[in-house]
Amino acid sequence: MRNTGKNTPRYKMALAILLSVLLPPQTALFAGGPLGVGGPNFGLSGVPFVWDNSAPIGYRVDGGPLSQQPNGGPVVIDNATGVARVNRLFGNWSAVRTANLSFSNLGGISHVGSFTGTDVRTAQDFLAVQGDLSGANPPDPASCAGGGQSPIIFDADGSIFDALGFPPEVIGFAFICDLNATTGRVISAGAVLNGRFQDGINDHSFNLELTAAEFDQAFTHEFGHFLGLGHSQINIEVLQKLIAGGTNACSNDEAAGMPLMFPILGVCPAKTSIGLPILSPDDLAWISKLYPQATNSSGKQSFASAYGSVTGTVFFSDGVTPAQGVNIIARNVNVPAANAVSAVSGDKFTGNPGQTVTCQDPKNPTPQTCANLGDPTGSRDSSLIGHFEIPLTPGTWTLSVESVFADFTGGSSLTPLDPPIPIPGTFSSTSQISVTAGGQTIFNITLQGTPQRFDAFESSELMVHEPMWLRQRRNDLLAIAVAQ
Repeated sequence: MRNTGKNTPRYKMALAILLSVLLPPQTALFAGGPLGVGGPNFGLSGVPFVWDNSAPIGYRVDGGPLSQQPNGGPVVIDNATGVARVNRLFGNWSAVRTANLSFSNLGGISHVGSFTGTDVRTAQDFLAVQGDLSGANPPDPASCAGGGQSPIIFDADGSIFDALGFPPEVIGFAFICDLNATTGRVISAGAVLNGRFQDGINDHSFNLELTAAEFDQAFTHEFGHFLGLGHSQINIEVLQKLIAGGTNACSNDEAAGMPLMFPILGVCPAKTSIGLPILSPDDLAWISKLYPQATNSSGKQSFASAYGSVTGTVFFSDGVTPAQGVNIIARNVNVPAANAVSAVSGDKFTGNPGQTVTCQDPKNPTPQTCANLGDPTGSRDSSLIGHFEIPLTPGTWTLSVESVFADFTGGSSLTPLDPPIPIPGTFSSTSQISVTAGGQTIFNITLQGTPQRFDAFESSELMVHEPMWLRQRRNDLLAIAVAQ
């Protein structure tokens, strides 16, 4: 997405979270919780990909400046300041009281392949440090792909992003490099920070600028992906107002409830700039769910004593067929905009189960007959289709449902259905749900006004109501083609 000026709605300042989970096999993106989950032959089926947190998670940091003006201009943010900043941003996650997380800065980025310096300056340097993620060749064991290091890279003037072909509004990206195929544990990951956004120059086109608070929020988000968190959608109405030509005038409650893991930066002002914690209730709940603190000790609180959950399945109107890809939001009755946690139905089930029927003949396993064996990640347990679970603090909550925003695709995805489908029905309930610490509340959702039956694996095109004029125009073109 292009941003043609500083005053252009921040909708166009998408993080372009190029979640380069480019391992062979490539993982799917999931929402309001895990970035990816195991499948039948990779990791543990239905279990999120997370780090082993029995010891501090180690990372290595670039030896160059965080930000430098173009063409060898003055250094704006030196290395020591940049490293301290990275450590502080990781600290936002380790400070969560109900999450068992700690980090260790292991020093500078290690030499690997053609990279023998301390400062990752070029795309060639970056690719050497990242290593071969394609799976075509065994990666260098010292690289990120080989599990040898988890690099945090400073692209001081944005030249690496330019060389890799990224548009000028890409702030950065995170990538998981290596996973244990048996346990699903993350072995190594990395992130790249585009220092061009902090060089003090804003030409409204190719050298955009962020405030320090915005930049820090963007990379705390990226480090969330580094840890295995996916995207979340809450208070989407604020983004819809922006698209309609409004401003990013969020109320304090809307800004407080907007997840740090929302796919787009700048829909609300940077949280710390208006006196809010950088992590929303949604972020706190999901990082704690992925890395639960076991005991009350050292200033931490056990996850079980702080959270319960609501769980259930979203159904079509028949009350039998589960519905995938519906965004469910639990809102606290006292502060519904500020205290909300979300999940997407079926987020542990694969986005592409594939088919093996035509590939079962051992005498004819051609590329054509075996063209789609599905994603290697994501569970095939049919009981998880349409299923959701949302971690919540004790209290009284309501549930609502909505479509995943249509533009949240690819790197901005938050559902195993990519592109997302429109919600196939409506749901209206005044029911209030009581959640207790350590307890589980079951609440199923039956949508109204949906087709009586629907194949959960069918194309989302079935849900698109084609205008009559477009149908007639297509038929006219088809008739012309046949006549020719």
